[in-house]
Amino acid sequence: MSEVSRLELEHCKELAMPPGSLFEFTSRYIAADRQQQLTSLYALIQSVGSVPTAATDDSVKWTKLKWWSEELLAEPSAASRHPVLRALWQSGARQKLNNALLLQLVSDALVQVDVAPDANEQAMFERLAEKGETGILLELALDGVEIDARALQSLAAASGLYAMISGYSIERQAGKLRLPLDLLAKYQLTESQFEQDPPGAELVKAVTYLADTGVEWFTQSMAGLGDSACMHLKLSWAMEVRLLCRFRQNAGVILGKGSRFGPSDAWFAWRYCRKLGHS
Repeated sequence: MSEVSRLELEHCKELAMPPGSLFEFTSRYIAADRQQQLTSLYALIQSVGSVPTAATDDSVKWTKLKWWSEELLAEPSAASRHPVLRALWQSGARQKLNNALLLQLVSDALVQVDVAPDANEQAMFERLAEKGETGILLELALDGVEIDARALQSLAAASGLYAMISGYSIERQAGKLRLPLDLLAKYQLTESQFEQDPPGAELVKAVTYLADTGVEWFTQSMAGLGDSACMHLKLSWAMEVRLLCRFRQNAGVILGKGSRFGPSDAWFAWRYCRKLGHS
């Protein structure tokens, strides 16, 4: 293991912590010896995970994801490797991550390229859990720890629900594909309602319900974790709870104006973790 070069580290930071992002604030509470490892890991997750939502043809997305799958298995220390992968290797993180788990990032992204609406909430839960587990497992692998499988599923689904809901404040129309069919019917949501500005009452009610569900999933699952997961993950989840609470309280305003994290959110997260018995 060697020190990550400044150029590659800055590249990872640009990918992993854009202004106002969750990781920009949680990274401030990471021990110095883990900063580079987590920054390079989150940069990789962002690089692969952003492919399905890029404004390109599906054939281009498939080609990019095929390239990533080959790049992940190639000699990581070679000069020709992607700068994020070189940073992952130089930081020592790559040596702690097995190939199967890394390739799961690509598999998760491939599923999102041709996404179809879930039939019901249970199907949505299962899809979010399957996709969200990968990132959690990768970070747990850096610490060499495990958590209960049931808690992992709930936390992964809750985190996926947070990502889905927060995405509505950026691009509501694309969000229609992410809502299960039974919820579209329950709240009588049509495609035109996803284009309304400000958002209509039907979408606000649906998002409020989903935010409340996400807070419940997080609270129940985090309460039983104890010290079995790293504090950075707990802090990240607590900040996601923070934003879900905002959606629950005033979804219409956030959907219309968007929301970014700030220092007060990190303070809330610390207090939330302490309330649940985490130190």
